[in-house]
Amino acid sequence: MRVRIERIGDERPEEVVIYCRETTPEVEALARRIRQGRDEGQAPSFFKGDREVYLSLKEILFFETDSDRVFAHTASDAFEMHMRLYELEASLPGYFVRASRSAIVSILHVFSIQKGLTGVSQISFRQTHKEVYGSRMYGNELSRKMKERYLYENA
Repeated sequence: MRVRIERIGDERPEEVVIYCRETTPEVEALARRIRQGRDEGQAPSFFKGDREVYLSLKEILFFETDSDRVFAHTASDAFEMHMRLYELEASLPGYFVRASRSAIVSILHVFSIQKGLTGVSQISFRQTHKEVYGSRMYGNELSRKMKERYLYENA
């Protein structure tokens, strides 16, 4: 991969363009890091009651909204977050994918996806009873990410 930096004057806006043959997880991760800019390395905060809890993103099975609140689910517990789901989605690593309007799942923990007749999928996770439902609208992206899961498991 070639990298080129060009200096521009103050009259032109700064811009980053990525030329690629296909959109791979590596390209998506690079674009996400560029978009985050100065916020890179800033981990989301998790709360249990009035305590702030420090978790690794690798522990998270999925994120989901309940009313106006966003929760991060691990195998045994749930933690509240003070972010909107769309803000969270933009800052997550490439092994997270939107499953529905109200859920983002970690492909590293998905055990099975049971497709229903209506296009709604039931997503089960390893070593837990927790499940989440995915929608038809996000199904293709979820399937594509699941096929590329080995790239994230061995990274």
